[in-house]
Amino acid sequence: MHAFAIEWVRSQFPSLELSVDGRPAIFLDAPGGTQVPVAVTRAVRDYYRKNNSNVGGRFVTSKNTAEIVHQTRTALADFFHANRPEEIVFGQNMTSLTFALSRAVAKTWSPGSEIIVTSLDHDANISPWKLAAADRGCTVRTWEMRTEDCTLRIEDLRPLISEKTCLIAVTLASNAVGSHVDVAGVAELLGGTGIKLFVDAVHFAPHSRIDVQTLGCDFLVCSAYKFFGPHIGVLWGKYQWLDELEAYKVRPFPSETSGKVGNGDPKLRERRRNFGCHRLSQRNRIQSERKLRNWRSDGSDSRI
Repeated sequence: MHAFAIEWVRSQFPSLELSVDGRPAIFLDAPGGTQVPVAVTRAVRDYYRKNNSNVGGRFVTSKNTAEIVHQTRTALADFFHANRPEEIVFGQNMTSLTFALSRAVAKTWSPGSEIIVTSLDHDANISPWKLAAADRGCTVRTWEMRTEDCTLRIEDLRPLISEKTCLIAVTLASNAVGSHVDVAGVAELLGGTGIKLFVDAVHFAPHSRIDVQTLGCDFLVCSAYKFFGPHIGVLWGKYQWLDELEAYKVRPFPSETSGKVGNGDPKLRERRRNFGCHRLSQRNRIQSERKLRNWRSDGSDSRI
């Protein structure tokens, strides 16, 4: 394995030049978003300098913007291993996209239907569904995590599922404790039931590859600003489900799948693969394991 070019990577982030009281700044607020590399800031700058426009016009900047959006959607389809670019929706952030989608999906629920959320998830994947359920007269059940190890066990989910269940909303990895969830196992459990599976991948996306085909979910959402991108949210949904949705939107907004629940399009197309993020993930894992070993060896409490 070749040496990781960490000095080159650091040179791509101008924010790392910041000093506090004469010492290099250390950025630890991952939930607030990652720092942005110069490739992204350059792309945003160049877009506003040369192509700033809405899509749908016959003039050159509008056509250029449409092409940038198409390339971005294609890149994110590859990122998720989606079947087609039309399955990619952009919005303000994960929370806004989840609210928009929950409102649209809830129109397909009947009073008395049930949905399942978890106690491990960020509230952005809980409250939108609870509020949508309340609007439709539906029942919300909670898949409780095991407090001894902060995990979700599929055997605890099974008793919650009934013929009334219409959706399960679950995280792929907890943003609080880092626990991974066996989403593929959940999808296998739901096979043939018609129950939709919505996945929050905000915390997972910066650290590992996503393959929606392997996961078997129906919708998956994350935030590009958590993996070096601009402040936008990205939603993947199976084409069939997006196509069938009757979404809340203004008339000029597109009616095709990519325009139904999104409320904006990105202005650039830089991808995290430029930095070999699977290798960043390996490096982060090695550093984390080393830190945990050090804590244990000196008798420190290794719980987070």
